[in-house]
Amino acid sequence: MARRSEGTIETTDNTSGHKNVDIGNVAHQEKPSRKRARTSFQKSGSLKAKAQDVDNSPHSARKIEPIKKPNSKERMPEEFRRVKGKRGLLEWLAKEVPFDVILEIFCCVEPGDLLCLSRTSKDLRTILMSRRYEYIWRSARENVDGLPPRPDDLNEPQYAHLLFDAYCYICKRKGCENILWTFRARVCLKCSTFLQDNVEYLSRQPAAYRDLGILPSEYVQIGGQRILVGSNKYAQKFETEFRLLRTELEREEWIKQKEKDLEAIQEHAVLCIQWRKSTLSNRSKELDALRTERKENIIARLSIHGWGDEALLMDKEYQNDFAAHWLVNQAKTLTDHDWGRMKDELVDLLSKHQRLRESKERRDYLARLYACAIETYVGIRDTLDLRQPLPAIGDVLYSWPVMRMLSYPTYQTPPSLADVSSKVSECLPDIIAKWRPEKTQELVTLLETSGATVSNPELATSVFECNLNARGCGEVLLYPEIFYHDCCLYGQAPLFHHSFLPHRWRKLYGGPWTSKKIRINRKISRVSKMVVEACGLDPVTATVQDIYDVNPLIECTKCARADGSRYFTWWPLILSHPPSHSITIHPPSSAALKLEIAVQLPSEDESLSCSHCHSTIPKENIRSHLETAINLAERKSPLVLDLQAIQEHWYFPLLQNPSVCLFRAGHYKVEASQLPP
Repeated sequence: MARRSEGTIETTDNTSGHKNVDIGNVAHQEKPSRKRARTSFQKSGSLKAKAQDVDNSPHSARKIEPIKKPNSKERMPEEFRRVKGKRGLLEWLAKEVPFDVILEIFCCVEPGDLLCLSRTSKDLRTILMSRRYEYIWRSARENVDGLPPRPDDLNEPQYAHLLFDAYCYICKRKGCENILWTFRARVCLKCSTFLQDNVEYLSRQPAAYRDLGILPSEYVQIGGQRILVGSNKYAQKFETEFRLLRTELEREEWIKQKEKDLEAIQEHAVLCIQWRKSTLSNRSKELDALRTERKENIIARLSIHGWGDEALLMDKEYQNDFAAHWLVNQAKTLTDHDWGRMKDELVDLLSKHQRLRESKERRDYLARLYACAIETYVGIRDTLDLRQPLPAIGDVLYSWPVMRMLSYPTYQTPPSLADVSSKVSECLPDIIAKWRPEKTQELVTLLETSGATVSNPELATSVFECNLNARGCGEVLLYPEIFYHDCCLYGQAPLFHHSFLPHRWRKLYGGPWTSKKIRINRKISRVSKMVVEACGLDPVTATVQDIYDVNPLIECTKCARADGSRYFTWWPLILSHPPSHSITIHPPSSAALKLEIAVQLPSEDESLSCSHCHSTIPKENIRSHLETAINLAERKSPLVLDLQAIQEHWYFPLLQNPSVCLFRAGHYKVEASQLPP
């Protein structure tokens, strides 16, 4: 702070606490002699001596001696071992340069630089803190563009200290950028919480001006909360001044003056905030421009060695990873020395990125090839009859012709999407012809090992289930839906290692079909045999489709309710019913009863597959589709509206909903007269 006296100004630097007195009035006073030896700096003439003699005698021009290099044999002082650059420049400046030239140099710097200079030596501090050389601070302040004028309550060093010394005035922590302009102080966010302006703070102030708003306060953003902070120092100062006033008129005038002072402080604070935002924005743009220039210079040098395009690709594909590298993201000009040190590291970085990029591009292209192969096969499969076993997507991808094309080595030209599509279409008949007997033979072997009397998986009495002990789902399966069961596609290890096969395709579509999770269910097989015999069919020759054609009405006598309602179900829903329950199969003569129960127990909205074009059609549209697909003029009898009567023209889409039925199972009340004899 500054204290004015007769021709003298005392200043206190907040960073050191020393008082400095203007030497203009005391320069020619006699000083007591000191016994300690004078240093060579004092013998040659110090800045203090120059300041005393600058007005008394003209400075004679003399030859400036060159700077002497320090002796390499001399031991470097501990405090200067980490200092970069040449030592002794300030000493040479004080000895050899005229004092008026030094003052002109000081006028060309900024106030922050003057603060640093004032802390280098006592002589410089004495000069720069003197009121006589206050014009130096004003000239330095004019070198800062857009800086608001100095407020009346601060002197030049204090104003520079507020603007350019980035440390907290409370905890002394460095790097504090939070400035409370109203209080002329820098306070970090952590210390701002101790200055909170709350009810307790206001209650301690005199009631005469407590609610008049003359106390300085300022909002601080801490996290997501804005708090109002005050100052006990200002509050005590205001209270002391207010207590010294005796009359009411003096106090009213004092309050009006404080209101004007606070208004002036707040207006100046707004200007300072705008200047600081502009300064930080301009500085940020300057640093960004330096970083951009450095990056472009590095890329230009890398282009000479053939790595410029790779650096651009790294920035484009990986969100400026190259620009964010610590060797590139520096706000300083690139020199030949810097380039020599960073060249090898950047080349290694780009080499690694090139390998990763090429590997990723290969994986992405492989994914496109697999998607093309899958799309081609699915399009062909939709036109085939699903009642005949068809290979899974994993079987097609793992087949040798397709796998050989997709697993091309890196030195060969990759196949195009058209080549993959044509190859799958060309090889698919051979793949199906080879796959179908192999997988059917696996089921035959499974039936033989289980002790079945007839080893034919197509029979209605050959009932399989997904093995729970092998992490299966326990679902009852028939032919051919067993070939479309998901548990038979997922979970098993590949037949051999395929590093080229993307993991996501195995996760989405599974691998080759396997019978390792399938086993024979003997109990349900006996139930199926009972249904076949009740329908008047031979268990040795009756297939699953034969039972679908009959579609018998089945009743579970154990599930009957006390209210007289009886439980009816259909094929193949009875296979999922508990095998220990006793059932009754109604003969085909009960067709009227079946239709009546089917109306009462309709099925869910399902889709059906056309037996002629094998397209999947919603159940409510299957009749109109069949009338269009079949030439009615060549048929002797028109199509009937009953889906059960035209069942030879449609089948259930096994890929979507295996073990489905035309009607739901449920309870229904039936009169005794409605039952067939």
